[in-house]
Amino acid sequence: MHLILHILYRRANLCLSLGLDCMGLPVVSTSVLTMRNCDRDSVYKLIRRLLRMRNKLGKNIKLLELGDIKVYLRISKTKGSIHIYDGYMMSNRDCSRLNGCITVNNVTLLYIYLLIRLSGRNMVLINVPDALIWIAKVFGKETAVSILDLVHNYMERGELSGEVNTVLNMVNLLGLRISKEQFENALLPTKRILRIIRDA
Repeated sequence: MHLILHILYRRANLCLSLGLDCMGLPVVSTSVLTMRNCDRDSVYKLIRRLLRMRNKLGKNIKLLELGDIKVYLRISKTKGSIHIYDGYMMSNRDCSRLNGCITVNNVTLLYIYLLIRLSGRNMVLINVPDALIWIAKVFGKETAVSILDLVHNYMERGELSGEVNTVLNMVNLLGLRISKEQFENALLPTKRILRIIRDA
């Protein structure tokens, strides 16, 4: 998962610095990682590990529950085509603005989504890279980095780190008032998942 967080950081940083759209892209593409000197076997091992986790925990992995709001992680593997510029994946829209994009067909793509159930049948499916880039553009790169650091530290220690205050401030600005204690209790499903993964 550390590689995933690093990929998300690098992509958000690139998209902001170049003023790119970067929407609708998978988290991982085998071709891009191998082009950037990642060992091919290690890349496929990462994908297999994430898919095993999905198979063990279910299609929708509950991360958070706050009243009627429930957030799930969904991992999806598919085959498809990607556009690459200077070793980075690009959207169709961005490639139309850049010279030197190449298209690679029949590659393995891994998408990671957040499925947010608001109440009853109301739900939203969000591509994780899209969400992070949107946050970086609206709230600043520092907020996006704080989210990645918070996720990293929670995965490592199972505890909320100092970055939680930045995240809660962002959530409050979006209209959802939540305290640190409420947020910590809401993340109990994630804590259980981390325990299962470590014991596996």
